[in-house]
Amino acid sequence: MEEKRAERKRAKWTKFCPKCGKQTDIFFDSVCEDCFREGITLLEPGNLEISLGVCKQCGGYFKGREQTSIEAVVEDSVRKELRKKYGLGCEVEIAELRREIEEEERRARVVLVVKAEIEGLELEERAEVAVILKRETCERCSRIAGGYYAGIVQVRAEDRIPADDELAIAEEIAYSSLDEADFVSKERMLREGLDIYVSSIECGRRISRGIVKHLGGGFSESRKLYGRKEGKDIYRVSFSVRLPGFKEGDSVALDDRVISVEKVIEGKGIKGVDTKTGKPLFLSKKEMMRARRI
Repeated sequence: MEEKRAERKRAKWTKFCPKCGKQTDIFFDSVCEDCFREGITLLEPGNLEISLGVCKQCGGYFKGREQTSIEAVVEDSVRKELRKKYGLGCEVEIAELRREIEEEERRARVVLVVKAEIEGLELEERAEVAVILKRETCERCSRIAGGYYAGIVQVRAEDRIPADDELAIAEEIAYSSLDEADFVSKERMLREGLDIYVSSIECGRRISRGIVKHLGGGFSESRKLYGRKEGKDIYRVSFSVRLPGFKEGDSVALDDRVISVEKVIEGKGIKGVDTKTGKPLFLSKKEMMRARRI
């Protein structure tokens, strides 16, 4: 008799899921674990709108002005959507993600596996998300097309004209020094050297340092006010790169003569020997500007 009373008492206080009637002592949002899991859809693709700019010139993907990738934008959008629905404490992991670009590159189909922890439970779901691709021209390509530049690297040499091989090396250094956002808008080959027009002041400074490190000499900077934008002064900077002048032991060409440099007279010129005739000669600073190292 006492045992029956105890059983009836226990049955009275036994907990049941209000949705399915299953007996349980653990509830998630007032229902059992199975009902809780059934009631959750991590991703509802129809409610997740993702659009992304794709540059018709360089093919890069952009969110606003920031360059990105389809995968990065989808991951960020999915995390924001889940945390919006289930709170900031919702842990989200993208376990798998692959994309396919549809014909004419107007849409991208992204398939992903999402893992999330909600109310202490781990859930996993496979979903497909569409990304609308908007054809546009990115800021970098627009600037390139418009001939934009913020700095000029002016490659010259002290008391002489730079040799062709020196200018070729300087040009190679310039292009190898570019970051992803940098570009060379144009080049001008002048009698006295080479001008390289670059997209940013820091880019010009980096190129100048690279040329000096490789070929010697030094460089200086001069700023010129170009305009104002959003209340700030905008400057263009000229970087004057000076390669070293001739030194003893160099061979230089002037007109139809090849001269071996024997002595450099500071501020005046150089003494040398004509390699063809063996005659000593002197080149003034003005003549040195026409000579080139060989």
